[in-house]
Amino acid sequence: MQIKTSDLPGIGKRYTFKTANEDQVTVILHHNGNREIYHFSPDDEDDPDFTITLTDEESRQLGTILLGVDYQPVTDERVEFFLKNIRLEWIRVEPDSCIANKKIIDSQIRSRTGSTIIGIQRGNTMIGSPDINEVILPGDVLMAIGNRDQTKSLDSMCKL
Repeated sequence: MQIKTSDLPGIGKRYTFKTANEDQVTVILHHNGNREIYHFSPDDEDDPDFTITLTDEESRQLGTILLGVDYQPVTDERVEFFLKNIRLEWIRVEPDSCIANKKIIDSQIRSRTGSTIIGIQRGNTMIGSPDINEVILPGDVLMAIGNRDQTKSLDSMCKL
């Protein structure tokens, strides 16, 4: 899939791509974090069939769903190959963990384990692509990606 991008001076950035069904989707990412999503059918690329406007938080929530935070269907060989080699794990941070109450950057998770934190579930809140200055709290559930050994190493850090 090819994604075309263009700057929109004073507004933000535009991303456009065609789906496998030849539908066109355009996303405008505003400087304030809001996103507008436009859908164009193959028959009419001048007027959108529908438009959705999402806040920054709503966009991040939708992004976690699209990433497969809660459910990961296996659809083809590429996904199966990915799942055999790369693991996506949800790991709870225990109160006595060596990374509890530390910023992600200070915990050195990536350099010590090889795992990368791609999300944090904190109660009912999901933090997608957390900033390196985000503080990891006891009880947080880290969404981490890495191979089997890397995620096991992170799991050990979350318990110690």
